[in-house]
Amino acid sequence: MYTKVFRRTRISRLLWSGVGAAVLLSGVLPAIILVHLYRGFADARQNAARLGQLRVVLDAANSISAERAPSNILMDSSAATRAKARAAVERARAKTDRALHLVSHGKVPLPLVTGVSRQLVVARGLVDAAAARTPPHYVDVQRAIDAMFAAYDAYRAVVNWQAQDLVRADPRLSAPVMRALVLCALRDDAGRLGSQIVAPLITRTMVPPQNINAFHLILGRTEQQLGLLEFEQNAGGQSLALAALQASARTEFTGEGEPLMERLIAEGEAGGPYALDATAFTERYVATLGPLVAWRSAWIDQLVSDYTAEENRALVQFATVFAVALVIIVMIAGIALFIQARVLQPLLEASEAVIGLGEEQPTARARRHRGVREVEALFDAINRLESRLRERSAHTRQLRHLAETDHLTKLLNLRTFEARGKPRIANPDAHARIFLILLDIDHFKSINDRYGHPMGDSVLAAVAGALSNSVRPGDLVARVGGEEFGILCEARDASSIQALAHRVRLVLRGLEIRTPDGECVPVTASFGVAEATGVTWRQLVSRADVALYAAKMAGRDRIHFAAGGPSPNEHSAS
Repeated sequence: MYTKVFRRTRISRLLWSGVGAAVLLSGVLPAIILVHLYRGFADARQNAARLGQLRVVLDAANSISAERAPSNILMDSSAATRAKARAAVERARAKTDRALHLVSHGKVPLPLVTGVSRQLVVARGLVDAAAARTPPHYVDVQRAIDAMFAAYDAYRAVVNWQAQDLVRADPRLSAPVMRALVLCALRDDAGRLGSQIVAPLITRTMVPPQNINAFHLILGRTEQQLGLLEFEQNAGGQSLALAALQASARTEFTGEGEPLMERLIAEGEAGGPYALDATAFTERYVATLGPLVAWRSAWIDQLVSDYTAEENRALVQFATVFAVALVIIVMIAGIALFIQARVLQPLLEASEAVIGLGEEQPTARARRHRGVREVEALFDAINRLESRLRERSAHTRQLRHLAETDHLTKLLNLRTFEARGKPRIANPDAHARIFLILLDIDHFKSINDRYGHPMGDSVLAAVAGALSNSVRPGDLVARVGGEEFGILCEARDASSIQALAHRVRLVLRGLEIRTPDGECVPVTASFGVAEATGVTWRQLVSRADVALYAAKMAGRDRIHFAAGGPSPNEHSAS
């Protein structure tokens, strides 16, 4: 049993070690792919979050730029329009403050945002002071406009810090971040371009040379920015929707905004009058900047959307590869379980069954055929073999019985009696003594002559039955000659053997064997007893035979012990 368990455990261990190695080897490539996909997923998610923060920062920049337009209108307002202009300014300022509040909750260092807020407080104070003068002074209006420029310039440090943080985190973001910065700068420069004419329009004065120089400088910068942005469109780096927004922004700005500015600058250089006041100009000019703002917002939205889509794709790919790897592992384990249950286990059972058949051990008759077709065929063959071996074993036992027993009396024959007796006397029990009793039926030849050989055979069979019933189960009883029988048995002492022989003698005398005519056939026997201590089998038989001969010479129907046995008075018949 231990060998079977050990063999099964060893084979199972080898099988599952192989399964583990197969799972490990088949999982290496998916693991590498999963790690790569997870990194891509994590990078895409982080980049989408970073670009979302960049959008927050650029929205705040746009709010600061957009706050200049209602501030200009407020400084140009009259008593009748001041309340409306004031409300518009307050909404714009609140929007800017909310945007800066969101920026301050990001990763941008708080001192940078605080510095911008301080600049805005100063600029707003100058705007309010200029608006309070009637009529407004050119110097006050220009100082307020310059202060709003300074506030935006201070905010550039926030934009640059956020852009650098994104590029440090992922250098692949450098190109889209740079484009976003260019779009943001284009919107601000376009606004600054319009602000060069605002102070002269509010105060109805000529455009000073420095404003004209600034106008041309900023106009050249915007053309360069549009050229840079145009390059990506020609290279196919943006969607059709963004390309349409870019075309619309360029058309509005260069086709409407720039000619409007150039016309008013020309009127200012000529000494007036201006065709538009500051409020009308601002409203018309800001309308031409709307597509620029929409373009920048759409660009950032597309970036975030692209990385979100990349994140989703990576997540789907990760889940797909993980599911496939899991299915492969489950399939390997399933195949291993199938092999173990349907192939290895039946083969082990078949092996054990064959070994058991070879060792003539009993096997289970109801054997389950749970293997594959070939294994079932093997079990059918084993069952047929077992049936044949069972028949052969029965025949072998029958032949052995015939070879070891006397056909007439069914007792052991002389050869088997000797083969089994020799080991007993060679290795006797330490607590018992071994004795051999030889007995011979008295006048058996006369019985054959008088009653016939069939009756003689009946006498032999009756004597054999009486002997078998008179001895203990462990004693050996055999027919050792024609009418001679032997008993090899253990006893504590010679008196016990004498008692046994005496009892057998009386049993034989009491046998009632009758002829077909009803005549009783008398049966007696002579007994010779010898002890096996210190002698060989041949010596033991010789001594018992001498004692038997002495019993016959003394008158038959008596017991005689070999030399060294009980006293003579124990030998006589009674």
